[in-house]
Amino acid sequence: MHKGYKLALASLLLSAGVVAGCGSAGSSTASNSSGGSTGSGGSSSNTINIAVAAPFSGTEAFIGPDTLNGVKVAVQEINANGGVLGKKLNIVTADTVGDPVDAVPAIQQVMSTAHPAAMIGPSSLTITSVINMLNQDKLVTMAIGGTTQLDNMQYKYIYRVTPSDSQMGVAMAYYGTKVKGYTKAAIVLGSNSSAQTLDGPIKSTLQKHGVNVVLDQQIVPDQSSYRSEVEKLIAAKPQVIYTQLDPQTASTFFSELQQLGGGNIPLIGDDVTASTQFAQAIGLSYAQKELTSVQGASNTGQASTLYNQYYAQVWQGTQPVILSNNGYDAMNIIALAMIEAKSSNPSVYVNYIKKVANGPGTQVYDFKTAVAAIKAGQQINYQGASGPEDFNQYHNVTGAFEADGFDAKGNLVKVTDVSATSLFGY
Repeated sequence: MHKGYKLALASLLLSAGVVAGCGSAGSSTASNSSGGSTGSGGSSSNTINIAVAAPFSGTEAFIGPDTLNGVKVAVQEINANGGVLGKKLNIVTADTVGDPVDAVPAIQQVMSTAHPAAMIGPSSLTITSVINMLNQDKLVTMAIGGTTQLDNMQYKYIYRVTPSDSQMGVAMAYYGTKVKGYTKAAIVLGSNSSAQTLDGPIKSTLQKHGVNVVLDQQIVPDQSSYRSEVEKLIAAKPQVIYTQLDPQTASTFFSELQQLGGGNIPLIGDDVTASTQFAQAIGLSYAQKELTSVQGASNTGQASTLYNQYYAQVWQGTQPVILSNNGYDAMNIIALAMIEAKSSNPSVYVNYIKKVANGPGTQVYDFKTAVAAIKAGQQINYQGASGPEDFNQYHNVTGAFEADGFDAKGNLVKVTDVSATSLFGY
């Protein structure tokens, strides 16, 4: 994690009146910065609470800060342009620790103390443990993560703003087979559920296209050594390794892989590997030489340009981090749905989410422009920094992907695009 990112995160977690703290492992801290009590819709006389529930500690602790970065950008933009229904947005956080058991009390606490009008997160690691509770409590929730368990969900209040791993796995396999031409592959994934949902899509797509899967490993996170697993991997002699490991586990695993002579095998990772933190964990020179990360394609149009500008203003000129654009889009969609519904009550504005996200209507690329269009009596179709953000009947989004490499400083460098049409039926 580079210095600017640490400073930005510290600034965010200490900013009074915008963020109400990040709890320790297994807990959450939630408060209403206005000091007033909250009622229906999570609003007091002058604020509307928005919860961000994600891992801020644990093996995938980068997910919380990265998502929160984007939410912060959206909240600053929204509050600077009149807020929502004349009220300012206030962020509260819940640390799920990336654990289904810890997530339940953490989210229950933030719901009971802050009464948020919406929740951004939780991630794939914990969403299934709380999804029924959130839907029953009628809390609009924008899940982050690709778990295939949400592919056909039937929940009125739950949406997902990231593509499914069922699409991600196909995109990873497409890049390895169609673009690079590998015919002999190993799959190395964490044993946690969020990583394992990639296994089926990757393996079935590879086998469908004649690729010999010589090894399929489940790696238990945070072990002191993976020597036996690495030896099996090297003995299998793959041309490429498809992987998703958390940074700490990856640091140990790939360090041993390099020590034992397997450091010249190309790596194809998912969006978890598409971060400076991951590249630093396995070594920047190694990442630059061998790692290609496949993730949802950034919107290269007006929405992306505006987001990059807003992000640089909030985060001291740094580049957007992974998942931040998803948090940004989720926050904007929620705010615009509230404005369109003229209510911050989730049971009311939930009916307007697709109206602002899917259209039909005037394409809008940021909050200020969208609000102006709504006030002018126009229907809108929000185009996000992470993509079109059009929800299907299961409240999921689809989209294109991109393959990214790394430069010597750990910054992402696009290698190629993987279009949605190229993946259809692949």
